[in-house]
Amino acid sequence: MKRTRLILLSALTAVMMAAISIVPAMGQGQTLVIWADGERAPVLTELGEEYEANFGVSIQIREIGLAEARQELLNFGEAGEGPDILIQPHDNVGQLVDNGAVLPLELGDLADLFAPIGTDLFTYNEQLWALPYQTENVALVRNVDLVPEVPATWEGVTELARELRESGDAEYAFLIQTGDTYHHYPILTAFEGYIFGRLPNGNFNPADVGFDSEGGLAAAEWLGEMYAEGLMVPNVDNDVIFSLFEAGELAMFITGPWFSQRIIDAAEIGGFEYELSGFPGAEGRAEAGTPFSGGQGFMISAFTEQPLLAQQFLYEFIATQDSMQRLTQRFPVFAGVTTTDPNIPGFLAAGEDAVPMPNIREMAAVWAGAGDALILVSQGENPESSFLNGAVQIREAIDIAQSGERVIGLPGNFQSLVGCDGDWNPACEATFMTLVEDDIYEITLEIPAGEYEFKVAMDGAWGENYGLGGVADGPNIPLVLEEDTVVTFTFNDDTKILTDSVFGERIDG
Repeated sequence: MKRTRLILLSALTAVMMAAISIVPAMGQGQTLVIWADGERAPVLTELGEEYEANFGVSIQIREIGLAEARQELLNFGEAGEGPDILIQPHDNVGQLVDNGAVLPLELGDLADLFAPIGTDLFTYNEQLWALPYQTENVALVRNVDLVPEVPATWEGVTELARELRESGDAEYAFLIQTGDTYHHYPILTAFEGYIFGRLPNGNFNPADVGFDSEGGLAAAEWLGEMYAEGLMVPNVDNDVIFSLFEAGELAMFITGPWFSQRIIDAAEIGGFEYELSGFPGAEGRAEAGTPFSGGQGFMISAFTEQPLLAQQFLYEFIATQDSMQRLTQRFPVFAGVTTTDPNIPGFLAAGEDAVPMPNIREMAAVWAGAGDALILVSQGENPESSFLNGAVQIREAIDIAQSGERVIGLPGNFQSLVGCDGDWNPACEATFMTLVEDDIYEITLEIPAGEYEFKVAMDGAWGENYGLGGVADGPNIPLVLEEDTVVTFTFNDDTKILTDSVFGERIDG
């Protein structure tokens, strides 16, 4: 976002705060459009009916996925096709702010009602950009019958894994979701690895990537040792984890409050007690690993024609104990809001020193490179070289994101066959498309016979991607070739629809 626009937005916010008290009278008969995901839309529908009854302002709720909402706002908001208010996770703040898509907020006296963790998550360039309503972080879940106390270090987890296997008490002491950087972060930080360093003002520094730091490589070595001994295995997802946990064959794993009820059910099925806790440290390094913290909040579109009305809705209706109580499904951030979930205290304790997941736009450049490295380590590849190569991929994707150029690629499982070092790499130049006319990109590739899947990814990262039918974060696009084929792919950056010379428009399978 240009500096001049930031100044204008800040000035507008000051005017909005001064005029907020006259909004109810001005808003009579008006409509506010709010975009919310499937979890929040039903609650907001009920709240909207109450708001209309009290203020005479209609609330129109559109149920839409968080990623799709972000992309539609960026693509079509300026044309007047966006919402007045939308719900977003905190890690999208940087991208939305840098594109001038949301308005800054000033809470004034309301700030004292919010826990700092909530407002900190949505602060970017020393300015608040959303009204937070909940936060979350992961914890270590363990079967107390198998592990009465959490090992002090991850090296201790290795010893425990050997003991449990040798005794026959359990097959695995610990498993983790394969290739998932978010869940691996408490391991990385225990060895003093990190994603981004910090600038003197506290902002994240995208020039300081710590995935291949000394601590990051130490974490890679620990993971490699676990996989080499068969104490951890690849191809693990949440279903595998919970199946083994409820069967008593897995002692510990990492997850978040979104699976709270599933944890309770698994322990009940397995007939054992469980506990949630923080994370082991590493010998000679950190005393404990720290997880990421994250959160969701309400943002006001920069393209709304009713900024005063939108702020009145948030400040005088959403920022109340009753509304926040009904909206909160994870950790409360508003004064007086409580939860009946018995696991929340354990999650909160595990996240006491949590690190905010970076909300800068460069964070989107991390997932592919880091995830690929973690997968390679799980498959027995050299841990150090895997992390070093992953860091190269991260830095290349950051360079693309910072270039300001629109870069569109086709990451998929055919990339290694057409000149890329590996598959599913959105930063591989060999699969970058070329702009041939306004909003139209093309690439021609010779692909061997086989069954493939791919997506369209922007700017060398996964932060913005499109699948089948042009859906943001949508399903993979299939490609079945009976013989070696020269395929021309065409992407319309306006409609987000991909066409190829074999199957035509890819709007269905």
